[in-house]
Amino acid sequence: MSKEAPAAKRISSLFMILAFLMLVLSMAALYQIFEAYNRTKTLDPASIMLSASAIVLSIYILSMMRGKPIKLGFETPEVSTVLQCTSCDYKNVRRFQRGDYIFKDAGPCPKCNGRMLISSIYREVIEKSK
Repeated sequence: MSKEAPAAKRISSLFMILAFLMLVLSMAALYQIFEAYNRTKTLDPASIMLSASAIVLSIYILSMMRGKPIKLGFETPEVSTVLQCTSCDYKNVRRFQRGDYIFKDAGPCPKCNGRMLISSIYREVIEKSK
């Protein structure tokens, strides 16, 4: 029922590309360090640690992005709109639609063809069982 927004999908893809790019660049840097060691026989431990930690970090980020997203406990509440006829007091409850507001004309009444107005908009409270 929840739809992922295209913007969020693009941001996720961008982070995935950046993490993969960081992995490739850190592996290239580690390769360059060992190539320099073969030529000069001097080892730079700080560069090795920096490259290795970048590799580990990018692998961790990529593995976390592949998994299920962490639920933070926030769920979008169900919002309902109550339509009420001004003539015969007929009531109808439906899901909230974008653009709904109190006292908005909602069309003719299905019973008496009177005027239907939005009388209330409320959020449904869902109590969690322990």
